[in-house]
Amino acid sequence: MRVTNSMISNSARSHISNAKTMLNKYEQQYTTEKKIQRPSDDPTVAVRSLKLRTTYAQLTQYAEKNIQDAMDWMDTTESAMSNISSLLTNMKSYLNQGANDPLKPDDRKSVLSTLRQYVNSIFADEANTDYSGRYVFTGYRTDTSLLFQEDTNTLSYQIKEKLKYTDISNVTVVKGGANYDPAANGQDYVDDAATTDSVYRMNLAYNNLSNEEFPEESDKSIGSPIKIQISYTEKEALTPGEKPETITETLEPVEIKHSTDPEAYNIEEDGIVYLYDTGEILMGKSVYADIQQKQADITVDYCKNSFEKNEIRPEMYFECLRYDSVENKVLEYIEPSKQNINYEVNYSQTITVNTQARDAISTDIYRTVDYIEQTIEAVTDVENRISEVEKMISNTQDKDEIAALNSLKKVLTDEKELRMSVMTEAFGKGLTMVDNAQQMVSVAVSELGAKYNRAQLTYDKLLDEQTDTEEKLSGNEDVNFEDVFINLTQANNLYQASLSATSKILGNTLLNYI
Repeated sequence: MRVTNSMISNSARSHISNAKTMLNKYEQQYTTEKKIQRPSDDPTVAVRSLKLRTTYAQLTQYAEKNIQDAMDWMDTTESAMSNISSLLTNMKSYLNQGANDPLKPDDRKSVLSTLRQYVNSIFADEANTDYSGRYVFTGYRTDTSLLFQEDTNTLSYQIKEKLKYTDISNVTVVKGGANYDPAANGQDYVDDAATTDSVYRMNLAYNNLSNEEFPEESDKSIGSPIKIQISYTEKEALTPGEKPETITETLEPVEIKHSTDPEAYNIEEDGIVYLYDTGEILMGKSVYADIQQKQADITVDYCKNSFEKNEIRPEMYFECLRYDSVENKVLEYIEPSKQNINYEVNYSQTITVNTQARDAISTDIYRTVDYIEQTIEAVTDVENRISEVEKMISNTQDKDEIAALNSLKKVLTDEKELRMSVMTEAFGKGLTMVDNAQQMVSVAVSELGAKYNRAQLTYDKLLDEQTDTEEKLSGNEDVNFEDVFINLTQANNLYQASLSATSKILGNTLLNYI
C-alpha cells in the first residue's frame, strides 16, 4: 500500500490528539482527585455515585436535622417535667406543715399563697412550655397554649370527664353551725351547733361550673347541667367462652346545689348531690357501695361557662363541645388521646417525641389546693364570727345577753376545732395528691427517657452509617493519588514523544529519499 504524506500527517494528528486527551484526563484527575468529570466518563461509577450521594444526603438529614430536632424537643419536655417534680417536692413540705401543725391565721395565709405560687408555676410556666414556638404538651395543637391566656366569658363548654371508682374518696364535712340571732338564747345556739359527717366525694377537674345546660343545641348535648353514667362488665353466670357484657347505667336523680346551701351536705343513702360551684359530686353510702362493688368506670358530662386566666383549656384533656357566643359556632373536640407527634429518624423508622399534659400532669394538683383553700376559708370565717361575738360581749352589760353570747362563743369555738380538723385532713390529702402526681410525672419521664435512649442509639447508628457511606463514596469517586501521578507522568511522556516523533517524520520530503 502506498503511504502518502497526508496519511502520515493525519495519523500523527490522531496520535497526538489521543495522547493529549489522555494527558488532559489524568491532569483533571490529578487536580480534582476524582475519577470522572462527567457521567459519560464511566456510567457505572456515575450511577453508583448518585446512589451513594442520595444515601448520604438522607443520612445527613436524619442525623443532623430530624433526630437532633427530636432530641431537643424531648430535652425540653424532660426538663419541664423534672421541674414539675421538683415543685411538687417543694409543695410537700408546706403540705406536711399544714397536716401536722395547727397553723395560725397568718401562717395559713402564707402557706396557701405559697402553694398557689407553686401551682401557677407548674401550669403557667412548665406545663405551658414551648419548643421553637410549638407547645410541647398540647398534642397536635402545637400552636395553641395549654392554658387560657386571659379571662373569658364568651366560651361555653360541655365537658366529658372519665373517672374510675378509685377516684371517689371519703372526706369529713362540717354541717350546720350557729350564727348570731338577737332573739336566740344559749340553748338555741347549742341546738344549732355544727356537727361532722363523712361523705363520699368525687372531684371534677374544674370548679365554678354552671348550673345550666349547654347553651346551644347539638347532637352531643346532654340537655341538662350534668349527667353521670357508670359502665362495668357483668361477669356473673357466664358460660365458657362467653365474653362479659359491658353495661352502662345513668345515675339519677342528681340534686344540683350550691356549696353554701344549708342542705348541701345532707346526703341520702341513695342520693347524689352536684355542688357546681366547687366542682364536687357527693354520693350516698349505697350509691358508693354499688359503684365499688361493680368496680365501675364513671363518665361525667358537665358544663362550664367562664374561665379564668391560666385555667386549662378543656379540649387539651377531655372530649368536649365548645360554643363561641361571639362567632355563634359550636365545635366538637374528640378525646385527645394518643396524639403522637412522630419524627422520621431513619429509613421507615419513627420516634414519638411528645408527651401530652393529660398523661403527665394531674388536674388534682390544683383541685387539691382549691379544697385546701376552701377549708382555710371556712376556718377563717368561723374565727371572724368568734371575734364579732367577743366584741359584742365586751360592748354589753346585759347578763342574759352575755350568757347567750358566751354560749354562742363556746359553740363557735367547738366549730372552729371541727373545721381545723377538716383543714388538717385536707392538707393530709394534699400529701397523698403529691405522691400520686409525682408518680404520674415519673412514669411519663421514664417513658420519655426510653424514647430518648432509642433516639440516641439511632443517632449513633446514623453516624456510623454516614462514615461508611463516606468511605464508599470516596472509594467510588476518588482516585489513588500515587496511581494518577504515575499515569499523568506517563501520559505526558507519551504526549511529548508523539510531538517529537511527528516533528521528525513530517520534516522529511520525497527529495530525502532520492
